[in-house]
Amino acid sequence: MKIVINTAHQRFGGAVQVALSFIHECRAFPEHEYFVWVGPGVKNSLKLEEFPDNFNFQFFDFGPITFRKTFRIHRMLKQAENAINPDVIIATSGPTYFRTSIPQIIGYNLGLYLYTDSPFFQNRSLKDRIRFFIKRKLHFHFFKHEANAYVVQTDDVKKRVRQALKTDQVYTVTNTPSAWYRMEILSFPDKLPPKRSDVFRWLTVSSYYGHKNLELIPKVQDELEILGIDNVEFILTLEEGDFHQHIGQQRGIINVGPVPPVECPSLYRECDGMFLPTLAECFSASYPEAMIMEKPIVTTDLGFAHSICGRAALYYSPQNAAEAAKAILKLIQNEGLQKELIEKGKDQLRIFDTPKERARKYLKICEKYAKPREG
Repeated sequence: MKIVINTAHQRFGGAVQVALSFIHECRAFPEHEYFVWVGPGVKNSLKLEEFPDNFNFQFFDFGPITFRKTFRIHRMLKQAENAINPDVIIATSGPTYFRTSIPQIIGYNLGLYLYTDSPFFQNRSLKDRIRFFIKRKLHFHFFKHEANAYVVQTDDVKKRVRQALKTDQVYTVTNTPSAWYRMEILSFPDKLPPKRSDVFRWLTVSSYYGHKNLELIPKVQDELEILGIDNVEFILTLEEGDFHQHIGQQRGIINVGPVPPVECPSLYRECDGMFLPTLAECFSASYPEAMIMEKPIVTTDLGFAHSICGRAALYYSPQNAAEAAKAILKLIQNEGLQKELIEKGKDQLRIFDTPKERARKYLKICEKYAKPREG
């Protein structure tokens, strides 16, 4: 097959990590030809020297995509499509805002549009709610008109996507830690300053999105201070502007800035646990990443989190900083509980595909929808 992997509109976070992992794992399937449309997010971490000619890869870099350049970029995409004549196009995250007669498979990762019962919507203004539901309707419109099939990461999301988009062409392929988490230890300089032996560091690997609820972290730190706890630090990976706007400088909160995916395992090793206050997800790779790195998890007591973590996390009521602080305190004061959650995390990892299995499933779906070749 001639397969276009479209990453042209993927910029941040988990979407970029999934795309990068898929591209790398496709090297294990040299029977296909791969034409990668490189977006700005993927470009920052993609090393072309890892793809010699015998791997059947070609890369097309369209540069940074802005609103003003959208139509020009789309003309370039169409020209590339005509030159390649692919059998199928796959984007691990969408919508792609790209219409074509070639069969397209698009990943659905916009959890907030599916979990409209999320606490995220509490206390939102009427104006914000109207704006959100307009955006939701537009995104659903693009998904419906762009894709022949959709890929999701949990069965619960599959059920919701089928209902929202009114289609049965939805397939579950679980997310998973990238292959970098399964390699031997890669050596990178420490990103964090030395700490006292009694300090417990909580890592949150995320770009800034409203539904991630990262504004809760300073409130949790305040609650810990009320409890007399001064040995907890929170580690964030935000753009500097987002950090100052939404979090702000505060004792016990360290922002290391965006971290390349290949270096994330190293950052996990510098930390002791993973804290994720998110209010809506299709899937967060942070959960299995923490499990494979043997870090205990504290996160929100919501259905999507339970469906991914099972018994391998300590849960607290969403948006309740006091309860989150108590969960954190309970964990750091109980080494037995830490070990128990780590062991349950190892068990939970068995429900996720490996990166190679995920790539194989993606390619099987591509084969199903690829256009028939004449002759």
